Amino acid sequence: MHIIEGENDLLLTCARVPDGIAILRCETRDDAVHLPDTIDGAPVVQLGAYALSERAPDLSGRETFPVRVTCGGSEPAHDANAIRSVALPAHLQSVGSYAFYNCRRLETLTLSGAVTEFGGGALMNCRALCAVVLCANPAAPTCLQKLLGEHAGELDVRFDASASARLLFPAYTEELEDLSPAHIFQRRIHGAGYGYRQCFDAGVLSFRQYDLALTGLLERHDFVVAARVAARRLSVPYALSDTARGTYLDCLRAHGGALLRSCAAAGESAAISFLLSLGVLTAVDVSAACDAAREKEQTAALSVLLAATGKAAAKGRAKTFDL
Repeated sequence: MHIIEGENDLLLTCARVPDGIAILRCETRDDAVHLPDTIDGAPVVQLGAYALSERAPDLSGRETFPVRVTCGGSEPAHDANAIRSVALPAHLQSVGSYAFYNCRRLETLTLSGAVTEFGGGALMNCRALCAVVLCANPAAPTCLQKLLGEHAGELDVRFDASASARLLFPAYTEELEDLSPAHIFQRRIHGAGYGYRQCFDAGVLSFRQYDLALTGLLERHDFVVAARVAARRLSVPYALSDTARGTYLDCLRAHGGALLRSCAAAGESAAISFLLSLGVLTAVDVSAACDAAREKEQTAALSVLLAATGKAAAKGRAKTFDL
């Protein structure tokens, strides 16, 4: 058996493929899984169907070999529900169907721009998934559209490369309505999140289309989600036009108070500082956020808010705050 020292205790079942190595099965009980970039000097380029899922794949007839990745622990018995985050190999090109099936506690997935194929059902029942880190240029084609098509829940997506971007893709739901007695099914989609998933051109995310999609959220009165979309977009303003920036600021001016209260209750001091730095929130917004911080005993967040009110008072401003 091949043994590799790594960050995890993993038992891998692998196969050789033309471009490198395929991981057909990964068994682990670790919560943070880092799959190796190379095995025996060859790049890992494929993740097989059902590789990390609750259900084991059928590998009969495949020529495979085992690999033990260890950080000093015992050989693991697989527990898909233990997995909270997965970092895929840097050279990975494809993710197989149902690769993370029933990984119910998976929250964060990290992958590179080398991934071009993302299999159907790969994220089935991964309802806790809320964050994707894509190590790729935001202007390049990626598998993001395919990935988003496999997950209808809200996703915080961060491009992390030489150029960075951060975006929120809202959730949506869909249902099939039986038009009896003909038994013809009509597909109904609810929520603006579906429209956000269409903002691609030949696999490249169109930031212009993404920014225009805010209108759909506002028309549906999804003001809390709209404020969160605006805050993320403004925090890392890749390819953000002056017009779109103004629209996002207007959104936060009208609906940012609820977001500020939420951040205060959660003790998110950095987010509070950023929102206040935009200079669009009122004294009423800040006062309500102070009350939320006091109620949840978030002393650090309260200090940031009180400091902001003090600076504003010193400048003689009653309604807006600039940090």
